[in-house]
Amino acid sequence: MRRPSISRQPHALRLHAIARTLSAALCASAFTVALSPAQAGISVLQPPKRIDASKPLELTLLVSADEESPQTYQLPPTVMVAASADMIPPVQIPLQREGGDDSVTLKPGEFRKVRYRGMLPEHLRGMVRVEPIGIDASPVLVAVVRPGANQPPLEPAPALLNAPLADSSSTVAPIAPSASVATPGTNAPAAASAPAAEDILANSRRISFHEPMYFQIGNSGDNTNAKFQLSFKFRVFMPDDPRSRGLLDNLYFGYTQFSLWDLSAPSAPFRDTSYRPSLFYYLPDLGIQNRVFSRIGIATGLEHESNGKDGAESRSVNTYFVQPTFNVGNLNDYHFTVAPKVYAYLGPTRDNRDVGNYRGHMDLKLAYGKPDGWELASTLRRGNGGHHGSADTQLSYPLSRLIPGTAGYLVASYFYGYGESLLTYNQKEHPQFRVGYALWR
Repeated sequence: MRRPSISRQPHALRLHAIARTLSAALCASAFTVALSPAQAGISVLQPPKRIDASKPLELTLLVSADEESPQTYQLPPTVMVAASADMIPPVQIPLQREGGDDSVTLKPGEFRKVRYRGMLPEHLRGMVRVEPIGIDASPVLVAVVRPGANQPPLEPAPALLNAPLADSSSTVAPIAPSASVATPGTNAPAAASAPAAEDILANSRRISFHEPMYFQIGNSGDNTNAKFQLSFKFRVFMPDDPRSRGLLDNLYFGYTQFSLWDLSAPSAPFRDTSYRPSLFYYLPDLGIQNRVFSRIGIATGLEHESNGKDGAESRSVNTYFVQPTFNVGNLNDYHFTVAPKVYAYLGPTRDNRDVGNYRGHMDLKLAYGKPDGWELASTLRRGNGGHHGSADTQLSYPLSRLIPGTAGYLVASYFYGYGESLLTYNQKEHPQFRVGYALWR
């Protein structure tokens, strides 16, 4: 039976991937999954730290047998990976198998190398996170370099590292399996797809975005104004095990600041600014997956909001909130997100005793979109009394898809209803359309 072939083209990715094969197999440092029903190990080899984006991205899999008799294993023609960069949302990239048959037959202890290749999108650059989809393998970070017309290509690997590792059955021990999939990277359910926006690994960062961060400007009648928001969250304790669900291990401090800026008034003053610190427990993934939901997360805690003014313009609200987040569909493709934030008012509200009549007790956040494409999101409120309420709708698109090398999003927004700021919680605003830029959506 013909073995999967290995290209002889000089290629930084290929040279490093093959060179690392021996150390990955000997040290069991590769990321492994197992095939079922026959026991085979699938190892995704670590690519080089720097790759040339003008050449195909290449990942090499090792298939090793762990059975007492020869077994035949199916090799998928395509493996999907999710690739993302700093402030650039993930994009799915298909990697095609290079040559070889659709299956391999291995004797006990044998292994085979199978290479997959595909081009990175033009807008990805810098430190890029690559994660196989449907394979139980850790993501890898690579530095994507795009040599200019007058710049030399990346230096090839040293000659010592270029020696290919022949498929063997006697010198290398089989790699132990750790999880089961039918075929690597194919036919994976939506729940098994690589997390698109934020997952347990991304959640291991100490400081990260919290709510949308943006600057927008617009005109309503004769009033030219702008609004902007800053928002981040800080993980108080970093656990030894990122899978921990303990209270302290997932305790966050959040801070959000929102301002309305009156650009048409003399001296262009800030009409209102609200400050919203919070302390909350947060898990992006509860591990609940079924035919309807691809992911369910939860956040719950205490939040304070005030505008820092005194006298008649003083406003403050203290709440306890619970906010589950439900995702429906493949997180790497177009999918729905529903996040109802339910809250109860705490303590005295002497500055705004009737705030519940206008804000109610729930913010319903709805979104439909794709991580590396359009997203339409809206936050809806309905007060307890009368027809009070509001709708704040945002349409956004990644700027990097239009201008390679940039980050963030182009945003268009429309607000209608009561209380765009805390100061005017009981006043109905003029419908307001704005455009702007967002760091996070």
